[in-house]
Amino acid sequence: MLIPIVSFIFGLILLIFTILVYQGHSLFRDIYFFLNLRRDKFFLVSFSSVSLSLILGIIGQLNYIHPSLLRTIRFFLIAGSGYYLSLLLVQIFQLTKKILPLSFLTINFFKSKKWLLKTYPLLGIFIFYITILLFLLFFGDRVGWEGDDIEQLDGIINFSHKGKNLVYRYYWQPLTYQLNLWLNSWLNHPRLLFFIPQIIGAANISILLITIYTFSRRRLNLILCFCFLIIFPEIIFCSLYYNSTVFAMFPMSIAILLLFWTESPIKTKKTWDNFRYCAIGMTSTLAVFFRLDFLLSLPLLWYLILFDNSLKSKIEQRLKVYSIYMLTSLSLLVFFSVTDVFNPRKIIDITNSHHEGVNTWTIQQSLVNLFSVTNLVIWIILIISLFYFVLIKIKNKDWKLGLLILCVLPLFYSLPNLTSPKYLIPGIIFLPLFCASTALRIKSKLDENQFKSLVFSFIILSLFLQIVAIQWVPRIPFIEITANPNYIYTHDGIRVPGGYLKGYNEVKKAQINSYHRPIKFSRKIAQVIQQIDTNVTLIYLDKSDSFATEAWIWTFTTFYLELEGYQVEHYDRNNQIVLSLADKTVIMQRVNQEQYENYLDINPQKTTLIKVPYISRKDPQGLKKFFEDFYDSLDNLVSRQR
Repeated sequence: MLIPIVSFIFGLILLIFTILVYQGHSLFRDIYFFLNLRRDKFFLVSFSSVSLSLILGIIGQLNYIHPSLLRTIRFFLIAGSGYYLSLLLVQIFQLTKKILPLSFLTINFFKSKKWLLKTYPLLGIFIFYITILLFLLFFGDRVGWEGDDIEQLDGIINFSHKGKNLVYRYYWQPLTYQLNLWLNSWLNHPRLLFFIPQIIGAANISILLITIYTFSRRRLNLILCFCFLIIFPEIIFCSLYYNSTVFAMFPMSIAILLLFWTESPIKTKKTWDNFRYCAIGMTSTLAVFFRLDFLLSLPLLWYLILFDNSLKSKIEQRLKVYSIYMLTSLSLLVFFSVTDVFNPRKIIDITNSHHEGVNTWTIQQSLVNLFSVTNLVIWIILIISLFYFVLIKIKNKDWKLGLLILCVLPLFYSLPNLTSPKYLIPGIIFLPLFCASTALRIKSKLDENQFKSLVFSFIILSLFLQIVAIQWVPRIPFIEITANPNYIYTHDGIRVPGGYLKGYNEVKKAQINSYHRPIKFSRKIAQVIQQIDTNVTLIYLDKSDSFATEAWIWTFTTFYLELEGYQVEHYDRNNQIVLSLADKTVIMQRVNQEQYENYLDINPQKTTLIKVPYISRKDPQGLKKFFEDFYDSLDNLVSRQR
């Protein structure tokens, strides 16, 4: 108890000292060094942060705040103090002029080396990309996260057996299938497909960062631009596991980047604009066919295109680039129609099937998923910023506001049955740009030091939310700050309202113990089959209400065996699947009642028989019997073999 008390007293003294020096109290007026610190905000923030960190020790001792949370708060206070203290030292001692070995970090050095000035941005982007990629690879999925991913991956490696009609929603994401079919034939190892989303996801984040920085015309700090991305965790979540959204984000991110890349890198501005709009037409259309959800983002993209101020005022130039955009998009659409990539009838069938599958989803569940898009504090900031934006537009009688609202509304199409925040990604990728726009408006209202302080506070908040959640709780004071956020269970796995690193880590942990029951169950069966040295035959009873007739059991199990090198010899997921590895054969087969009871008598062969029990879907204990009791019994089967 002595150390926290001493820390509290010392911190209080330091805080009083800081305030007195900052105010220029008479005690320090005769000391020239302290006189220079009067009204110095760097001094105030750095020293007060240290003092608050010391004072907070006593709060932890009294158990007012959880120790892990308190450590996090004190860490950020000290980190912030170090940042502002370094600025203070640079300001006082002009360290950049005195420390010669660090001169290569200065702008003047880059200006003197033209080749380095040209390559430095590319090098910076590459380093950033590699850093993000390593982060995603560390947390990324390698075995399956939420079920639909395995449905798609199984469809890719068994496309020759299934075809377009049996794989999972081919016409909803046709280009994603085609790209991964090519990658699988080139890589020739299905396990490598798990790495592709992280590789593309890191590229998406890098492109979006460049887009925000370009949109701000380099008036915002790059770190701040990055924070505008990480406060929307779905952008990172989608990059951790296989899904078609991450593939569609890539061309759409390029389209948005090109829209705001108005400074021509070539001599002729008109030629650059023509190229931009041709590329925007191509990439935005490709995004839709990588995943059809991105059709919802086109109205907002069209709004931004319509009011692209970088185009010359002459109507002829605008009409020309708009024509180029439309011609490119329509040409691709015709090509995809001819090649059976675009099939409206199949898309309607998939849409109807999706709505039937989520018709029990309530609006309360949808709102929970909506608010998992970002943290409570960020939501408050966004809502206040939005109200301010709308009021300014109304005050200025800006008629474009009505059109903007109409263009944004399609992004909320999935809200009544929002089973996952992933369906909002077509709109989420525009939110960092709204944040940047808000920051630029604030910057125009504040002086430089005030804006820097605000930026630093937001950066700290953004990093803080990666570790800690600020969440709503149904008790006084209704707000909770915790390092253990509530889990939100969606159709695409767990999401969290803050403490995002913990959420990302759940994806990593699921590699050992999956939350998704079908994945966990199928992996278990595949592991049991691998541990048995003889041929294996799995049989299940041919009854329509049996859990065992679910096609995913056999397709998922087949997929996990194929990851281990098994080859498919026969594939009929509704009747029989046969795989082999060296001299070992695995048969998974639907049988009638007589075969189920006397299989080895009817089919005398040397094989280990696994009889999947008949459990009715109508049985209230059916899920427990299938996913727990039968699951646990598989261990006994392996032990008997040994």
